[in-house]
Amino acid sequence: MYRKPTREEKTQIKRALDKWGVFEALADKALIMHENNDLKTVCLVPQELEAAIVKMQPHLAGLEIGQLKKQFMPSIPGADIFARLGKRNKFYVTVNENAEKLVLYSRDVMGESIVEVSGELDENDLVIILNTKQEAIGIGRTRFAGTSLLQKGKATITTLADAGYYLRDEG
Repeated sequence: MYRKPTREEKTQIKRALDKWGVFEALADKALIMHENNDLKTVCLVPQELEAAIVKMQPHLAGLEIGQLKKQFMPSIPGADIFARLGKRNKFYVTVNENAEKLVLYSRDVMGESIVEVSGELDENDLVIILNTKQEAIGIGRTRFAGTSLLQKGKATITTLADAGYYLRDEG
């Protein structure tokens, strides 16, 4: 079922978009909720189609940019949009080419593979993993805070979702 977000959901989504640095870029875009059982998905749709989608209830509509759970969890397409449109902030981590290959197969990020990271990150922060071309390749959760993420020989970011899933699923 498609519907407009509630006031609380709008607040949660706006905070997440601000966190990822895309609040201004997506301010004039329409976001709708797709509920399927207990899963609440946030979809980006053309502004002129928002009312029609909510009224007609098509099977599929819009681009899924994330899910609402206790907090907003971006999807891979959402992370890609955030990486292209957003302002880089502490919630983006860049990895080298070797780590990129591993992340695309759901492997965790080793500290020595990190090319760029903010010292302001806390343990258990959600981050978008970028390759050296600044393309979103995954979503992860930090295991350590700040510069401790650069520890050699340790997995410092747990990969939660990766862009390689789409490639593996098609084969």
